[in-house]
Amino acid sequence: MRKNVLIIGHDYVTQFVDIYNQYTRLFDPEKYEVTVAYLTGEPNTEIKNRTLAENIIFLNVPKKSIRSLKIRAIKKLLDLTREKKFQIVICHRYKPTYIMMWVARFYKIPLLVSVMHELRTMASINRQLLIALLAPKNMVFAGVSNAVRDDMRKNLWCVPKERIITLYNMIDVELTEPQLLARDDAREKLGLAPDAFVFGNVARLARNKDQESLIHAFSLIKPYCPRAKLIIIGSGDLEQKLKQQIASHGLDNDIILTGYLSGGFRYMKAFDCFVLSSIQEAFGRVLLEAMIAKLPVIATRVHGIPEVISGTGMLVEPKDTAGLAAAMQKIHDLSSDELVRRGEQAYQHVIRHFSIPRFHEQFWHLPAAQEVKV
Repeated sequence: MRKNVLIIGHDYVTQFVDIYNQYTRLFDPEKYEVTVAYLTGEPNTEIKNRTLAENIIFLNVPKKSIRSLKIRAIKKLLDLTREKKFQIVICHRYKPTYIMMWVARFYKIPLLVSVMHELRTMASINRQLLIALLAPKNMVFAGVSNAVRDDMRKNLWCVPKERIITLYNMIDVELTEPQLLARDDAREKLGLAPDAFVFGNVARLARNKDQESLIHAFSLIKPYCPRAKLIIIGSGDLEQKLKQQIASHGLDNDIILTGYLSGGFRYMKAFDCFVLSSIQEAFGRVLLEAMIAKLPVIATRVHGIPEVISGTGMLVEPKDTAGLAAAMQKIHDLSSDELVRRGEQAYQHVIRHFSIPRFHEQFWHLPAAQEVKV
């Protein structure tokens, strides 16, 4: 008889669907039956088709309900757990974790894992006390980078450090690489000339992504790099502010804000270099997508980013526009052969350290996972 596994997440934001698929692929379908449950959000056919699990459940819990005591959600998950007799439950983010800790008070779950994707998720004293009260003794807490793990270890004084670990976000190379548009196709769709040197950024237009510093850095090198263009794919609250900044530099024809593009990562091969200017980044999964596209990468030295880059890209200090401009100028001036070499190095780095086979090794070597492995 197959063992039942539950992967539960808060919602079906694009990057989390990919992450749930990453965890689904841990389990041999001949030995495990995997259910993915989306806590909030109405049933969605597109999301269902993208989710690899055998069973997909849209719990459709009202957001108002999960802001309070979450009794309705706890009851739903307890009924589901009793029905399916889950032996492994993997929760992504805090609210699913909170709910499943309550469920575990009434139904013993042999392996309960909580994965946190942001920094300071356990900084609240209320959350710390609830973890101390509710977390089963065998529960494992994981951060998506050592930076997130260490942040949790600092805050979760009630949990032994050996049960607070790192489970990196990974990328499904076999699934992702075929979706990338060819360079010429991607450039045509973005309206880019074949001979332009393109710096690219794919991220929300938000304060922590700090595209303001990226635009400023680009303005510093543009006089020396006449063929250079900057493409920023994404939407967000800062869109109008960034447009004003671009206009103030007189770069309306050289910096393009595309807005939201579905599957933005598919355009990566339009770029000659990927730049991530974040001032806060728990992991930086978009860097894996850039490296799968065989791009040289420039990123900021913050939180989980150095763990992802690890010597295969250029790191600069956050908010250091002069340093970022110097790195961009350096990449711009490299020969075509050197750009290809750096891109290939980045690609091989992902294969070795952030691919699905590597994640299998990482997860199943955990002592807690060994105890429940078929």
